[in-house]
Amino acid sequence: MAIKSKNVRVNTLSIYIAVCLIFMCAFNLLLGDVLHKKVHAGGVELAHQVHDLKLDVIANKEIVSALVSAHGFMLEPESGSAPFYFSALLGEKSDIFSYENTSLTLYHRPFWVVESYIFILLNLVIIGSIVWGYRWWRILCNRYDINFGQAARPAPKSLPKSIVDHTSNKHTEVPNALRHPIKDDDMEKLYYIQQGNYHLFSLFYCGHPFPENIDLESHFKVVITKGFSELPKTSVKLLNSGGLAITLQGVPQSKLDSYTHRLHQVIFQASLVYRQDLSRKNIKIGVCNYRLGADQSIVYQLTKSALEQAKQSPWRHILRIPFSHTHFEVLKSSSKDLPEYIAKKKFTLFFQPLFDLHTGEMLQHEALIRIRHESLGLLSARQFIPHLKTDTSIIQLDITVIEHVISILNNEPTKLVVSINLHSQNWLNPHFWKQFANIISTFKGADKLQFEISAEDFNRHHTHLTSAFEQIAAINASIVIDNILTSDELASLPQLSLIRGLKLGYELMHNIDKQLKQQKIVRDIVAKAEQLNLGVYGVGVETQQELHTLKQVGVSAAQGFYFTEPLQEFTQVTLY
Repeated sequence: MAIKSKNVRVNTLSIYIAVCLIFMCAFNLLLGDVLHKKVHAGGVELAHQVHDLKLDVIANKEIVSALVSAHGFMLEPESGSAPFYFSALLGEKSDIFSYENTSLTLYHRPFWVVESYIFILLNLVIIGSIVWGYRWWRILCNRYDINFGQAARPAPKSLPKSIVDHTSNKHTEVPNALRHPIKDDDMEKLYYIQQGNYHLFSLFYCGHPFPENIDLESHFKVVITKGFSELPKTSVKLLNSGGLAITLQGVPQSKLDSYTHRLHQVIFQASLVYRQDLSRKNIKIGVCNYRLGADQSIVYQLTKSALEQAKQSPWRHILRIPFSHTHFEVLKSSSKDLPEYIAKKKFTLFFQPLFDLHTGEMLQHEALIRIRHESLGLLSARQFIPHLKTDTSIIQLDITVIEHVISILNNEPTKLVVSINLHSQNWLNPHFWKQFANIISTFKGADKLQFEISAEDFNRHHTHLTSAFEQIAAINASIVIDNILTSDELASLPQLSLIRGLKLGYELMHNIDKQLKQQKIVRDIVAKAEQLNLGVYGVGVETQQELHTLKQVGVSAAQGFYFTEPLQEFTQVTLY
């Protein structure tokens, strides 16, 4: 589809250039004809004057010569007026102009030389218009490609009734413009990305009230956005109490103090617009720096406390208090309660679809568990699994997920495979496989199950995984090798019919459209996977540029927020 679209654009561009050239040629020919008629009209008018004055060309040569020269003509050609090689183009032309019984043979320069400024000016205007039209044509083509590519992407096989066209009984397309934009926090939670930057939450107090007729929130929103344009995100919110809450995201740890003092300077300068009588001591600011996952109520209390301390100090106008309870520390302190969340079913199971990049069809689902933590909200497996300390809790996690998937498959049958990522310890734990056998023995749709194992664990322990592979083979299930980062990890990959595909690691996929080194690595992986007759799947696709790059390097299927957020049902497709 992309090649076809490109060919259409090339053909359209060729037609556009051809039409523009034809138009320019026609315009110049028409302009030349008009100027030629102008010269002829001037010569006839000159012959008219000579006739009215009853002048003889020979007897009154000087008078006629003066009249001719005044009208831009010559009685005789000027010798050497044009270079020899260009005399045919630049030399004087002779024409006979007549009026009644008076005829004059006059010489004149080519009209396109005399009126060259008109040709140059008008042709520059036309060329500028053509270039302007070409630029708008490219913009429209780019928009068309984006919208057409998104509209042409097939929707999943099963869509909810709310988006089915009842007149034709065909599935409608889900326009990408309505998709929910990717949130940084969502990507961090899904792939457990540890960021080194902090967020700054601040409250500020002014010793003198601002005029009541101004919109403080809009004013400071503009000021903060411009003042901290290098940060990924800033926000300003007017509180019910009348104060302003300002949040700066993505502040490097080494620059926390400089950003804190810079914030005071920006707010002070912005306040002077409405209160010229303010001094720096009239602006008091409380700040709390925190990381992702911090309890927002605690952040607010710490910021409020910092503001109160700043207000009480005669010399300290801004005070920053760090948030000591990070996301990791909260999870660490509640690690004993995490197995209880699982046992009491305090979790939600989502399904991340995998799409074929050539046909757009949905190939399978990946089961993703989210624990509903009482203070941290939904936590992904990558966030809470490191805090499961005992073998029993780790076994309980995977067994619970498998049981839940089986329950959903029984209630909501699907032709697609459901992929489950098992904990690395469970692959080698016989107690887990014993419980697995008991659960799976009564399930008739076990061939719809697929189990994921990381490339590192597979290459390190594949000789000890025989028992696990036999149980998976006995139920006609399959295996996917996950988190492939280099082609070297495929060197010792055995020829197992159980293995159905390879999933690339998120670190290798992120910003692949901008990294040639990552593209080369993926090409090598795809080449070796083709020798093993295995498909290569991408994860964490966020942008259309990444999607195009994956197609170019040979990746067969992909999943990520670009297509859809994780779904709670197999057939669920939501308009975001």
